[in-house]
Amino acid sequence: MALTETITGWFDRNRARRGDRTTRTVLAENYRELARLANQLKLHADKAPYPFVGERLGQMAAEKETSITLLLEGIERLGGRVAKFDTSIPSGRNHWERMHQDMEDQKRVEARLTDDVSHLALDAPDYSQLLRQLVEVERRHKATLLDLLARADPQAEQT
Repeated sequence: MALTETITGWFDRNRARRGDRTTRTVLAENYRELARLANQLKLHADKAPYPFVGERLGQMAAEKETSITLLLEGIERLGGRVAKFDTSIPSGRNHWERMHQDMEDQKRVEARLTDDVSHLALDAPDYSQLLRQLVEVERRHKATLLDLLARADPQAEQT
């Protein structure tokens, strides 16, 4: 009985929290996260110690820009604007730390998008489908970052 009450309580709290988020809010939150990560990847691409790493990071940033444009168009169709947001970019002391930060942020962005797909599924199925497409892009990016992180040496003083 206690387990049932715990699970029911969790669902009720989660539903209440989600109720405050409109479709426009969901799109704007994802826009901000993707834009911040795209900027971070561009910065880290410029600092990459090897050309192929910089190229792959730059390519991911460009693909994120395409996703950002789609989200912005959706926000504008819903009558919204994107407010200014924190553009500070966390950066590590070396290449490995930057790659690790990129991977952690990438996982967070993908998890948020995945969660928001189901959040919009009933009320805004078209936007849910858009987010589903973005999740696929982000999964590819996560795989790429995992590969790049595996190649990076955490002890190297590559700045």
